[in-house]
Amino acid sequence: MLVVGGGLLGLFSLGRAAWLRQLPGITVDPAEWSFFARLFDRHPVATTVPTLPVLAFGNSNEVSECLHAQRGGAWRSRWFEGDGKSDSVEVRHQLDRMGYVVRFHKEGPAGTIRGVHLIPADSLALRERWSHILATELGLLTPALRLVRVRSCDVDLGPHLELERIDDRFLLRHGLRGVTLVKMGMDPMRPDRQFPVIDADSTEQVKLRGLIVRAMAEVAAGRTAMLTRIMDPDAVAAWALMAWMDQRDLRSATVTFAYDRIAGHFRPIHQVALATEPEAEGNELLYNMITPLLELPEVRSRFMELQERIASNWSAWHQREAATDNLWRSLLGVPDRALHTVERATDPGALDHFKWTMRAGPGHATLAHGIPLPPAEVTSPSDTVELVRLAERYDLILQGDSILFPRGKYTIEEDLEFPAGHTVVMQQGARLFLAPGRSILVKGDLHIRGTLRNPVFIRPLEEGVGFGTIALLGNGTQQCAISGLYISGGTGAKLAGMHCEGMVTILAAARTAITSSVLQESTAEASLVVDGGELRMDEVRWEDGARHFARLDQVRAVVRDPVMIGARTNATTGLWLRSGTVAVLGGTFTAMRGEAIRAEGSAQALVRHARLSRNATALYSGGQAEVLVEGCTIDANEVAFAPATGSPGDRFIRYPNTMLENGKEHTSASGIKDASALDAATVSRFGVPLTEAPPPAPRRRGGVTRQAD
Repeated sequence: MLVVGGGLLGLFSLGRAAWLRQLPGITVDPAEWSFFARLFDRHPVATTVPTLPVLAFGNSNEVSECLHAQRGGAWRSRWFEGDGKSDSVEVRHQLDRMGYVVRFHKEGPAGTIRGVHLIPADSLALRERWSHILATELGLLTPALRLVRVRSCDVDLGPHLELERIDDRFLLRHGLRGVTLVKMGMDPMRPDRQFPVIDADSTEQVKLRGLIVRAMAEVAAGRTAMLTRIMDPDAVAAWALMAWMDQRDLRSATVTFAYDRIAGHFRPIHQVALATEPEAEGNELLYNMITPLLELPEVRSRFMELQERIASNWSAWHQREAATDNLWRSLLGVPDRALHTVERATDPGALDHFKWTMRAGPGHATLAHGIPLPPAEVTSPSDTVELVRLAERYDLILQGDSILFPRGKYTIEEDLEFPAGHTVVMQQGARLFLAPGRSILVKGDLHIRGTLRNPVFIRPLEEGVGFGTIALLGNGTQQCAISGLYISGGTGAKLAGMHCEGMVTILAAARTAITSSVLQESTAEASLVVDGGELRMDEVRWEDGARHFARLDQVRAVVRDPVMIGARTNATTGLWLRSGTVAVLGGTFTAMRGEAIRAEGSAQALVRHARLSRNATALYSGGQAEVLVEGCTIDANEVAFAPATGSPGDRFIRYPNTMLENGKEHTSASGIKDASALDAATVSRFGVPLTEAPPPAPRRRGGVTRQAD
């Protein structure tokens, strides 16, 4: 017994569990394996095994079977526990492979995954993990992927790959708005794949099908100019490199594209090859939107740049991922071998893999008959007569790619749309009067350059009848700078397929700065909506009745010295934070019948040195939001702190504040935590220093005191 026990101890201590489990001639029950591993295994990887997330599926009110015994392909509601949440979910078997599809509720917090595929993990799982890592490093859109353990009732189904579903929530998680999903194949023997499957309404489907059919007709004629204009060349190069590394057969592959309606670009999405596609026949491809571009010098150059990037970072990436790789190998019993190699990644002949003969699929002419086609050439909007007409009609100035509204009065009786790639500049003294329901849509950069003495005014043309919205719809790269804007009378509008809910609406800009401006008398969902990117606001004032003064979604923002004054005639909410990280420094929030500051979803907020006075509710926190409050004066409110009940965690962290004459200090003590003092590490999460620098001292010039410039 001593010899046998010592031998087992040495074997387990010196060897990896992954290959020990693969010893020939030994069949061990999983329960016995776990017992012996706990007793003898001293390998360090074993200490990390309990960290594997567990997704547990319980009973269903619709069928008697547990998940592992469920039959058929119908959706079934089941109780679910995992990732710190418990709720009912919908589950069904996958149609083309082993595993399950899971749908969570749509009303989950912003930034969360709404649906996943669960596929039993095998020896190829580590390959798929590295495919996902490399695609992410190359800048491709790719669904989230991780290893989880699945339980059905009391049965352990073992490790599974959890792969995010590509849907509208996937796009939102990546900050993509105004985007349509398009799916296509390349196998000419599959007529069902030669026309795009488009996740949009019928109008959008007709438009995109016509655009793609026209581009493919141009490719068939040997011309790629149109395809170059509608495709993202960097994403094409990265997708092709991953297809080469994954050894993907393009004939059997289906490609999902994200079409940005604002920029007019298709962008391929990388998907790990979890499904086993049937072997394709022949040596031809359908005319497609990827392989023709790989003949262009600029795309080939980008492809080789990405190869060099992989070569230079290969060792660092593997070192960074070593611990997780060892954990996966231990759990899955896969050997220590390279599944992707730097030699393949940097193969100088990789692009030859894509030199296929192309042709149209069977019945193409019949299927394409009647589809409205756009012109063969996609021209830049700056070259169109329409933009010139707008400039002439409204006395605008065209300077290169900039459109200027100089000082003067503008009566606007139509919707104005300024295309991507152009900068709109409203100069000080510009006064815009918009007809009822009319809007201004900017798809490029927007600069409003008013001053306190000489602002930019935007008002309704008819008294008491509001205009639509002033909107910037971006793709994550635009800049928006607003100063000295006085605006009132907006109602919101639907533009370019997007619901612009603010009187001023800024969606998916990279950076937004708003200073010294006044927003009044809005009947829109919010006076100001900023969704996505970085935001800086300084000394902005909101007045009068509105549903919400400012709504911030998925932003990293610093808001300094805002002034929000409600009319006390309706349930106005002041600052509404639905997600993101926001620091509010100073300012006044007063006379609102709703909440002065409302945080919900996954928002994190820091409120310092502000005054919240005479509101129905000073501060509300719900969902998974967390609000830190320090140095504020909170007085004469009906309720000072209102944490949502029913969810765990601290909704408020209160540091020393001044509390005076509030009707109720809080609606519930649950979810409120008191702390002594802020520290620099906590404040740094919000991008602001613990101690603000003092303002510059006034200086005297010629006997007159003036503030420094």
